[in-house]
Amino acid sequence: MDKKFIAAVIVCVVALTAVATGTYFIGQKGNDVNLRKAQNTATTANEKNVEAAQKVIEETTTEGDRVADDKDYKGSTPGETEVVGANNNVVEANTESNAKEDEYMYGLSSEAAAQIKALEFNKKSELLWPVQGSIIMPYDMESTVYYSTLDEYRCNPGLVIQSAQGTAIKAAADGVITTLTEDDELGVCINQAIGNGYIATYGQVINPEVAAGDFVEAGQTIAYVNKPTRYYTKEGDNIYFAIAKDGKPIDPLSFIDYED
Repeated sequence: MDKKFIAAVIVCVVALTAVATGTYFIGQKGNDVNLRKAQNTATTANEKNVEAAQKVIEETTTEGDRVADDKDYKGSTPGETEVVGANNNVVEANTESNAKEDEYMYGLSSEAAAQIKALEFNKKSELLWPVQGSIIMPYDMESTVYYSTLDEYRCNPGLVIQSAQGTAIKAAADGVITTLTEDDELGVCINQAIGNGYIATYGQVINPEVAAGDFVEAGQTIAYVNKPTRYYTKEGDNIYFAIAKDGKPIDPLSFIDYED
């Protein structure tokens, strides 16, 4: 075959291939351009829609709405802060006052607290004997008293009064029962508020007939004499009777008609 003819055919094939390739890339470039134009158009449309929506919100939002939003975002106004602060101060003051009242009223009900406030016991008032019997160990907080069972001298903040087991113990004054407690030395104790910060305590008792919050009258049976604890075995059957004013012991004989 003629070499010139073959060369001409090859040149034609190369030329056609180049044309096809160029056409393909031009088409791809056109598509890319069109795609970017479409994306830019969509983005522009979205931005315009957002701007339009924001404009509608601004036009329909009232001044009151803006103030409300500012409160939600920034917190209370200065005036409201002052009111809240004042209210907190009142709550704190009331809480402190209530705590003091509860402490003074021994955590009892409001009715029992009112009864305690109404009591009028004072340094000139008189007490009844809780039991009839001789004083085994006198009150003494300045020197000491001999404890036979313990074989030692100690201060004694109350009276140890001789009495037989099972003897009824009477309330020494009108008052409200605050607590019933128990310890190794005095056994079961009944504590009674008798007014103006005075508390009467009856120890080494059994079968109490009262509970915390009960109002009792002077002379009313509140319990019975128990056998002595191991601290008082040599002293024999007895009850412990004490008076305190605001937590400070006072000689019960200061309020009882007593002849030694």
